[in-house]
Amino acid sequence: LAFGCPGVLAVLGLEAAAPGECELTRLLQDKLQYEMRLQYMKHYFPIDYTVQVQYEEVLRPSNITRLRNGTVSEAALRYLWFHVSSQAVLRIREVLPEKHPSWKYTQELCQLFDALGKEYSKYQQ
Repeated sequence: LAFGCPGVLAVLGLEAAAPGECELTRLLQDKLQYEMRLQYMKHYFPIDYTVQVQYEEVLRPSNITRLRNGTVSEAALRYLWFHVSSQAVLRIREVLPEKHPSWKYTQELCQLFDALGKEYSKYQQ
């Protein structure tokens, strides 16, 4: 899933609602490119290492489709993606020691998600 602004793939097929949101989601998309995720979240982690998550913390495409076909607004879907993704990064950060090769990468993701959260708080959903 990727976020959307002109010239950028859309997370959940959505377009960002505000210029600040648009820029932040473009930066997040750059950070969340497959190659970076593969390097920082797979190659640098031990084989079979897992982070425990609750069922509700997983955002599945089938659930997105069901929500989209229901009465959930596009803005609410954007916020849902933000919330689930930011919480996942925080869970990963909880288990990383500061000297881990992925520490800086996850720190940058957390900062981008924090900034995006501030954008969302400007126009409460």
